[in-house]
Amino acid sequence: MRHRLIVLLILLGSMTLVSWSGLFPSVGKGSPALILGFLLLTAYCIAFFLEKIRLPQITGFIIGGLVLGPYVLNFFSTESVSELNFLNTLALAFIAFSAGGELKLTRFRHQLKNILFLLSGVTIVVFTGVTATVFLLSTWIPFMSGYPSMVRVAIASLFGVIAVARSPSSAIAIISETKSKGNYTDTVLSVTIVMDVLIIILFGVVISFCQVAITSQSALNLSFLAGLMIEIVISFVIGFFLGKASVFLIENIKVAFPIVLTCIGFLVIKFSHLMGGYLHESHNIALNLEPLLICMAAGFTVQNFSKHGDTFLLKMDRISAPIYIAFFALTGASINLDVLRTGWFLGVVVVVARIVMLMVGSYTSGRLSGDRPLIYKHTWLGFITQAGVSLGLLSEVVRRFPEIGIPIQTILITAITLNQLIGPIAFKFALEKTGESQAARQ
Repeated sequence: MRHRLIVLLILLGSMTLVSWSGLFPSVGKGSPALILGFLLLTAYCIAFFLEKIRLPQITGFIIGGLVLGPYVLNFFSTESVSELNFLNTLALAFIAFSAGGELKLTRFRHQLKNILFLLSGVTIVVFTGVTATVFLLSTWIPFMSGYPSMVRVAIASLFGVIAVARSPSSAIAIISETKSKGNYTDTVLSVTIVMDVLIIILFGVVISFCQVAITSQSALNLSFLAGLMIEIVISFVIGFFLGKASVFLIENIKVAFPIVLTCIGFLVIKFSHLMGGYLHESHNIALNLEPLLICMAAGFTVQNFSKHGDTFLLKMDRISAPIYIAFFALTGASINLDVLRTGWFLGVVVVVARIVMLMVGSYTSGRLSGDRPLIYKHTWLGFITQAGVSLGLLSEVVRRFPEIGIPIQTILITAITLNQLIGPIAFKFALEKTGESQAARQ
């Protein structure tokens, strides 16, 4: 611990000298390589110290990026953060590949009924409840108040869809830490992982609806819905073939294939965006493939249609640390505290509304599916934590809607950070109450 403190002080001292002394005018606050290296090392050290007081590492990375960034210590500018935005796309591809790889069909068969009830019930209740809450408050929210009702519903639905998302990586980490086993553990993990697939589809529907409502303020029609289904099907098909190509790479290319796959995912995301823009501008064709769904389908294909599923996840996990540090630290550095000062209240409201809806949805779904009271009374405690995909989806919101995306991102990052603080503690408590943690079994 002392060594890491010394390293942290050296990093802060060195960056202070470079950024503020004026001795290195050619570097200053604008070198992307310097900023990335500084962020990776410093955010990692900050997360290490925050972990000692039982905060999750991901929260440490976000806090590290916030403290080091342009709105607190100002070691680098907002323009420098923008120059590193390509890393968000890279991390997004990695997250989607990994999430699809976690979806192992053999794990879910014996609990299919409970999983389906929980997925449908909790999704509907949380999405509807949070969307309605934000819409009812929208006339008092500065960046929403000037829009007509249809647009405010569309913006509120973005809050609702992000509220549905969970964090499989956090759930897996807590289960591993507590060495938990049993029906409750399997149910929470299964629903959380399947939700990573469902949330991409739901997000595609919602953001397409928002595209129509915000940009043209026109109503949805059957042709729009048909086009959306075509986009989803095409995305799945492309993802399947990408997964098969990934299997070929795993079997024949003797290199660090997670890096190769992540780069392919990066190209898929960029190509999808460029192709959608080209077709719209040149041929007036509204075809927007969902790149996250493509990457997730590829990971799912590797896991379930090859013999390399476990190897795939193991090797992806080995390179995850620097990708997640960069992604979450840059996310923290992008938090605009000026917006946060006016939007923190809504962030807290979203957290409270989401937790209440999780309780109602999971309790009702558990009873209807015939699950045991010990499980359905505690299920909601395993669904609080958010990270990973939630932040990735927020990046896509900012890309699609720059004007409203930044305040939405800032408010929801507040909510996600609070959920990330509360969630692990709540899940660990539930594992002990249900008697499935190692400590409870002893």
